[in-house]
Amino acid sequence: MLPSVITMIVDEDDREFMTQLFLQYRRIMFSEISKIISDPCDTEDILQNAIIKLCDKVALLRDLDERRRVCYVITTVRNLAKNHIRDNHVVSICSFDDDGLNLYDTVSDGTDVDQTIIFKEQLRNLSSVWNTLDETSQRLLEGKYILMKSDAELGQMLGTSPASIRMMLTRSRRKALDLMTTF
Repeated sequence: MLPSVITMIVDEDDREFMTQLFLQYRRIMFSEISKIISDPCDTEDILQNAIIKLCDKVALLRDLDERRRVCYVITTVRNLAKNHIRDNHVVSICSFDDDGLNLYDTVSDGTDVDQTIIFKEQLRNLSSVWNTLDETSQRLLEGKYILMKSDAELGQMLGTSPASIRMMLTRSRRKALDLMTTF
């Protein structure tokens, strides 16, 4: 079903372009969001928000070649999914790397399946204790390992010097590990 935001586009050429773009990329958009967000309702909301953002950029999207257009679309949905996690303090047990760490990819690229299963189990354990961590630890771990922020960015975010971030991260990791082993 076509999103209503596309049907409300006044310019007929833009509406047709966005309709074709949506039909062409909807599966990959849904797939990319689902790698990050596990809740189907949230996934649908993020997809709708992505379409709204993309509709605002229809002129830019028209000018991009096919490869850049698909990269732009994928980047848009990934960023919206990551922002959703950050803004709503959602814990995702999905990987943020480009491989997605699903079992099929792991078997096909030769990575040790046992290590992948252990890693996913650790993520589940971490997600079960996440809400018991203090807010600073959550922000630090999320910023460093999910949002991939530098120590300088984390320091600015928390109002402390970048030199203090390493020790704060160490303490936050220890807290999380202690909670995971006692939980």
